[in-house]
Amino acid sequence: MATSSTLDVRLKQRAVIEFLTLEKATPIDIHRRMKIVYGETCVDVSTVRRWSKELAGTSPTEADLHDKARCGRPNTVNDIQHQERVDEIVQANRRIKVREISEMLGISTGSAQFIIHDVLGYRKLCARWVPHMLSPELKLNRSRVSQELLARYTDEGEAFLRRIVTGDETWVHHYDPENKKQSKEYRHIGSPCRKKFKVVPSAKKVLMTVFWDCDGLVHIEFLKKT
Repeated sequence: MATSSTLDVRLKQRAVIEFLTLEKATPIDIHRRMKIVYGETCVDVSTVRRWSKELAGTSPTEADLHDKARCGRPNTVNDIQHQERVDEIVQANRRIKVREISEMLGISTGSAQFIIHDVLGYRKLCARWVPHMLSPELKLNRSRVSQELLARYTDEGEAFLRRIVTGDETWVHHYDPENKKQSKEYRHIGSPCRKKFKVVPSAKKVLMTVFWDCDGLVHIEFLKKT
């Protein structure tokens, strides 16, 4: 629901548009000049075009800058009472859906979403996924090991890092077919074009273990069949 201060700003901007339109300024130029003054509260360029068109053939003494009265039910669902009620519902159930809130309060889903996101500033986010749930003992052990490694690096410097070897495992295909980019070769304009048929990767895989240090690969090992 628009506040009185918002309506005052819009009325002032309409007066500016009327003045600049009578000076034969284009809507693009009007919007650019207003953007410098009003910043984020400036209306968009489509609104400037619409108001400029409405005020172009009107005398300054006859122009009406106020909104015309419109029929229909007034917008009262965004008042303080509805905002407080929505806030209570969301805090009671953080996973509740917008549709459920609209049904509980008897308002539209658009109004409920406006209150939740724009007025109250809520965002529905997923929980952060972590691979393992660490107990306090495991966290303490990781902190202790990290401090020991940092102390060794402080004492030994780069020599300590060069002795570190790490590894990882991954599944690899028995063979990987050559892709289209790898088949590039130099040819003359009149040379016949080679054909390359699509080949799928091998269905069979093998577990590969890789170890490396700061200088590169140290060892690669494939899991043998048992």
